Amino acid sequence: MTTQGSDVPAGGRRGRRGRAGRTLAGAVAALTVLGTLLTGCSSAPGELGVAWDTPADPKAEEANRGAWLSGDTLVHSRFDAVRGFDARTGKRNWEYVPPGRSAICHAAVDTGNSVLVLARDGDGTPGSAKNNGCVDVVAIDTEDGRELWHTALPALDSWSGRLQSFTVSAGAGLAVLLRGDDLAAVDTRTGKTRWKAALPKGCVPGTTAVAERQVAALLACGGTEHLLGDKVPSDAELFAAAFAPATGALLWSAPLGNRTTVPWDARAEFVSADPLVVAASSSGDSDSGAYFSFGATGRPNPPIDFSGSYGEIRREDRLTVAADDSRLYALTFHRLKNSRGNPTRLAAFDLATGEPVWGGTVEDDRLDGEAGYRILPHDGEITVLTSRRESPLFGDVTYLHGLRVLDAATGEQREARDFPEEDESVDTLFTHGDRLIGARYESYGYRSKPFTAYERR
Repeated sequence: MTTQGSDVPAGGRRGRRGRAGRTLAGAVAALTVLGTLLTGCSSAPGELGVAWDTPADPKAEEANRGAWLSGDTLVHSRFDAVRGFDARTGKRNWEYVPPGRSAICHAAVDTGNSVLVLARDGDGTPGSAKNNGCVDVVAIDTEDGRELWHTALPALDSWSGRLQSFTVSAGAGLAVLLRGDDLAAVDTRTGKTRWKAALPKGCVPGTTAVAERQVAALLACGGTEHLLGDKVPSDAELFAAAFAPATGALLWSAPLGNRTTVPWDARAEFVSADPLVVAASSSGDSDSGAYFSFGATGRPNPPIDFSGSYGEIRREDRLTVAADDSRLYALTFHRLKNSRGNPTRLAAFDLATGEPVWGGTVEDDRLDGEAGYRILPHDGEITVLTSRRESPLFGDVTYLHGLRVLDAATGEQREARDFPEEDESVDTLFTHGDRLIGARYESYGYRSKPFTAYERR
């Protein structure tokens, strides 16, 4: 499986010198595999040892794109280059630099086929400044960094920023591309066209996500009120849809909202492609909204609101959630009166009912007072990356980082580990052999080490 933290929390996530952590943006997509490395029980956190470090990145900055593990290769994408490292030693094996001054706007990975698919602009102008005009798509072999194929997509219209936040997704042997009003899939290794999606009538395609059993997409459907120059009616509704990976046939489509309509330009992002889970504001960038999920046949489940008795899932934390086959796991924020701190708590929700299963209350602390900022589910467990503030009587405030492994069914803690005190926080974790590998790509202006391999002591 893949992981890219494209978007996570505040909640006290900082480096050793008190540097502010950044929300993971994104993108969305698929999560890391932790295997059985962290099973067992521990009454007090043990410290992880360092096996190797990659050198600090002198060009690390906010515009980094993500990190992945593909076979024995660790891939790190910056705005201006992609590099591959040996997961056994940390040695850098290759580097891909886009031609000219072009900048990488978005990256998606098909780990099963060792391909990274990049969307880049044409002249080096950052994608955010080009109104999502990054439609030059390139596939890179993650084993050696060579370019496999290249295609140019039609330029996105000015209205498309919300619905079409990026032009490509990848996985399961497919790269799914936005080609004007069409969704097309190509083979990730060869770039040959596999299919064009059978879109529902009256729908315009948007952001996509790929899983083994289905390709998920957001669609703007219906509406009659066209503003001058806009392709999508202003009163169009936001739909979710699933397509067959082999043929592009429509499996099902359904509106996000149940009794209320979610407008097409509401802020919406995929949490998971299978099960299909979407985080969507009620309109625009509003604080209100919910997680909408669907069964295998497209039957909608009850929504899970961004706020409730379990606390509040803040705007900056909405994509820290994670899902497995039956549950959604979230970090909820509680505003307390007459308190010096407002805690976060870990909660699990049943997707089928929308109801909390465990955690969420102020009294129910599953993380030993630490603030979580990343949730990684795998094989009946969830691993939560955490941070805690150390405030000595004299000296600088520091932030220490660790992880907690919990039973997904019960929320009971199975293991606690601390990262070395001098280490910067990691944005996600991979397992390779008997080691954990921490990846950093939300650098926020300081020169961090892209990868560190850890061992249990």
